[in-house]
Amino acid sequence: MTRSVDWLLDVRALPVRVGVLLASAIGCLLLLSDAPRPVDWTIGLLAVFVTAVGIRWPFVTSLLVTGLLVLGYEIGGTGPLVPKVGAAIALIGLAARRSGWQPWAAAGALGGAYLLHPSGAEAATVYRALVMAGAPLLIGHLLYAARAGADRARQLAEEISQRREADIAAARAVERTAIARELHDLIAHHVSSTVLRVGVARHAVADAPPAVRAVLDDIHASGTETLADLRLLVSVLRDPTMAGEPFVAPTDLPAAIAAVAERAVRLGTIVEVEVDDAGVDALRSLTLLRLAQEGVANVVKHAGSGATAQLAITTREDGTVDFVLRDNGTHTGKGSGQGLGLVGLRERVELLGGEFIAGPGDSGWRLDASLPISVGRAVAS
Repeated sequence: MTRSVDWLLDVRALPVRVGVLLASAIGCLLLLSDAPRPVDWTIGLLAVFVTAVGIRWPFVTSLLVTGLLVLGYEIGGTGPLVPKVGAAIALIGLAARRSGWQPWAAAGALGGAYLLHPSGAEAATVYRALVMAGAPLLIGHLLYAARAGADRARQLAEEISQRREADIAAARAVERTAIARELHDLIAHHVSSTVLRVGVARHAVADAPPAVRAVLDDIHASGTETLADLRLLVSVLRDPTMAGEPFVAPTDLPAAIAAVAERAVRLGTIVEVEVDDAGVDALRSLTLLRLAQEGVANVVKHAGSGATAQLAITTREDGTVDFVLRDNGTHTGKGSGQGLGLVGLRERVELLGGEFIAGPGDSGWRLDASLPISVGRAVAS
């Protein structure tokens, strides 16, 4: 109801108000008046125009229509029926939009107009004045109270929503801090200890076969990279806006992807890489890197010996970056494509508004993803 009242009191509803009031006035003059004269038509149409158009100045409008009502009493021939209705509507609009002395003053002026032109006994004239001025004033005040109550309810709902969002943000910050603390105190501690022991082993077995040395070097390098990622992850978790240092800068993405491919080669899988990541921001660069890491790890683990893979990252003209990974392996390993790693990748991609597909391809396994480039980066590029 309050929305309908607000719409009727809004300037944008002017054509509707003019049409309704004009049709009502013509109906009153033709059907309810006895042979209206030109002066009656003039006063009636003026009352319609002032009532409809004067919505921006409700107090002045109410007084003007009341003046037309007095004029109709003085010089009209059939009775100012249209100004009566217009004065009531104008007073309702004023009382619905204003509080204080203005509605009461306008109601007093309207009541005075009726008192100055008695009809029947004195008591009947007073009663008519009270009803014709008091009823619109009461209706307008009721509408004003309803609108004020609706505004307070909307404001309260907004405040509750803001408090809820603040509580959710605070709870998330607490949880992120707790996770960051556990990662730092538990996981990072164990990984750091492992890297330290592997480093000691590299020096202790200096005369070990080259293959053993290569494995130890690879474990040490992977552990060092994992420690760096953990430290970055802890900093990001402690920063809810993710405004800290990114895991991988956009300019470093090709080198990071190449490092993933080189690691796969050391494990016996050839990965051909093609990267075109123009316009990709840091967050999407991180997602693309995680897609490459998890996808290539699955190829190494499940595709079988001698398998090869092709990894391509391309940026389309429509502002989308595509990730495509194909291999020609057999994928006979248990649970291929069903691991939690792929679930996490799907969630990463969908959170960025992208699409993710993983499953059997024409030959071997495929992992496809498409990510929309952020608007700001897309425009800048």
